Amino acid sequence: MATTRERVMGRDIELNIDNIDELNLNRVVNFVNEQWMEVRSENINVPDTQKIAALTTVKLAAELLKLKDSQESISNNYEKKIQDIIRQLDEVNYIN
Repeated sequence: MATTRERVMGRDIELNIDNIDELNLNRVVNFVNEQWMEVRSENINVPDTQKIAALTTVKLAAELLKLKDSQESISNNYEKKIQDIIRQLDEVNYIN
């Protein structure tokens, strides 16, 4: 198992990098750290870094679920359109 040490949400941690290339790992770490800094700045009166980390996790999870719901909706729309096209093609074939 390949690992690397990165600074994430103010802490040095070891990350498994078997399934991610270096460029994407850097993007992920930077994104998480940006979100953490944003949550920290929005909660300046909260000194507990674990609470800030938990709030950041909830924020990221909410964004992920929103994207998954959006993707599912798009997928369902395409599925419906494909079924309509198939139905129309079947009707054309039936007429001929």
